[in-house]
Amino acid sequence: MQSLLLSWRKHKKKIKNPRNHNCRTRFTFSRPTPENAVSILFGVRKGSSVAGEKSDVVYDSTPPKISFNHDDVGITKPIASTNPFPSCMGYPKKEKRYLRFLNQLEKATINNDTTLCSSANFNGWRILRFQARVGYGKSCYKRLQNAVFNWDFEAQEGKKSMGIVSSAAALKSSTHQRRNLLATFTEISLPSPLKSIFVVSPVHVVQEEVKDARSVPKCLFSSTSYATLSGHLLAGEERVAAVWRKGMGNEVEIEIVSFSRAAPSIGGRLIWPLIGRMQKQFFLAEVDHLVKVGHAKLCASFLKTSS
Repeated sequence: MQSLLLSWRKHKKKIKNPRNHNCRTRFTFSRPTPENAVSILFGVRKGSSVAGEKSDVVYDSTPPKISFNHDDVGITKPIASTNPFPSCMGYPKKEKRYLRFLNQLEKATINNDTTLCSSANFNGWRILRFQARVGYGKSCYKRLQNAVFNWDFEAQEGKKSMGIVSSAAALKSSTHQRRNLLATFTEISLPSPLKSIFVVSPVHVVQEEVKDARSVPKCLFSSTSYATLSGHLLAGEERVAAVWRKGMGNEVEIEIVSFSRAAPSIGGRLIWPLIGRMQKQFFLAEVDHLVKVGHAKLCASFLKTSS
């Protein structure tokens, strides 16, 4: 009887400690929210005492060291550039290849009459870049800056939704608290009466923020980026930058740059050929969200004038 009691206590302890759960891409019927994001990523069932469905709970969910699923973390880090947007850190490394890479990106297409979409492939990376003009002036730039650093967004594309959520609770390690774990998600609609499935994946902010940098001539820009964690079905990094062309017409623009490839797993290699269209939809939805944020004050003042 005593041995049974001891084994139950051990089992209960495992349930209560999410360090025993792997943080990875999950398929779930639950819509991701800031309150349940960590529960989903670590595979902890709702109602257990670990995943703290209340936002004021601080719980020990990630090990002190973050584990990424590729060795090029920081690949999108912005560096000084003579181009209209900041360049990416160290890729491609050779000057001749870099020039050819830029030429490839110049072969861009216009999507929805507002967003410039560019793509290239280099050293196994699928590189995507999305640019859009958001508005004019300092107030527009500041709204966009806040949205970029906040990350969270949700968009509806037909019957499915997609977006990014951050955990509402702090994730406590042995030395500090971390609020930079994010969950990206895409909804997959199933035929009625079946419920939709959400594909939820773990990423982590790697560049907290670059605020009002002057790496681009006559401009200010702010940016942040995240990289994929071990357990994600893709490997790579996304950077979002808000650019204020203060000395070049006062325009405010948004740029999203993505480096991605299959994760080093069987699941990653299987899903990679099928993910291209969904990736593009996701980034375009994110651009659309940020454009709306930049226009928010203009729209509000227009409605006030019209009423």
